[in-house]
Amino acid sequence: MSTRLNRMTIFGVGVMWFVGGGIYPFLSHAAETINPINIVLIRAWGSATILFLAVLILAPKSPHTFRFDRSFIPIVISSAMYSPLCSISLAWSSSRIPGAITSLLYSTLPAMSIIFLALKGQRPSRLATSGVVVASIAMVFLIGAPQGSVQIAGIFAALLSTFAWFAATEIWIKYESGYPLIFAIFLQVFIGAIGTTIVHFVMKAPAVHIQDVLNPTMIFLIIALASQYWAYLGISRRVSPALLTSFAFVNPLVAGIIGYFAFGQKLGVVQLIAGALLLLGVYLVVKSETTA
Repeated sequence: MSTRLNRMTIFGVGVMWFVGGGIYPFLSHAAETINPINIVLIRAWGSATILFLAVLILAPKSPHTFRFDRSFIPIVISSAMYSPLCSISLAWSSSRIPGAITSLLYSTLPAMSIIFLALKGQRPSRLATSGVVVASIAMVFLIGAPQGSVQIAGIFAALLSTFAWFAATEIWIKYESGYPLIFAIFLQVFIGAIGTTIVHFVMKAPAVHIQDVLNPTMIFLIIALASQYWAYLGISRRVSPALLTSFAFVNPLVAGIIGYFAFGQKLGVVQLIAGALLLLGVYLVVKSETTA
């Protein structure tokens, strides 16, 4: 893009980078006592509630614009891909493969975006491509060799989650609903919550308890998810795919820093060097957005 990023776009990118990265350590902590499917269900309805309140405050008349027509179909499809397909498959894979492998798979999102642009005949800038290449190489060293048992089914589930996220994003960007942005985002999350509920029922997951909903970790995860949806879907049509998916590079770095200070996880010299390279790659991607 040839225009400089405005403040709201920068804020949205920052939320995706830092709030998204902060989720991982807390998500692992919640999974120790709460069923992963229940975590997805609680977060889905919690974030939908927050976004509905945002609609009432920011665009109270927007629900009157709702209509059943062709513009509603892409919202339903992208909702189903984000949740339950993406979220449930990711939760299912979490107990079958190490988180390092999942992070590595999600770090391919920027590369997918660059390749997808090339296939559509849209040549990405050299600066953005260089940034993706540098950051991708850094991710390999940052994550390191995975530890623990690895199940092939878990890898395929995490890969499915990654592709679902990418496909849902492309559908959201391509098909404009015509609704006010905050209402469109709420619809996307609300429909996804309904889909998650259906999957929860079909899979006969354990009942959700009130103490799980009021768990401070879950409250943080709910607020974080709502802010992520708002930021990600809000900026998705205003920035390049490389910058939009750059959170996949930054999240593991932020999670590592939080893990070090909050949970006593150690960082080696190789990880620190890789982290510096990663930041360089992300800088190049951001620079490509702000260069006139």
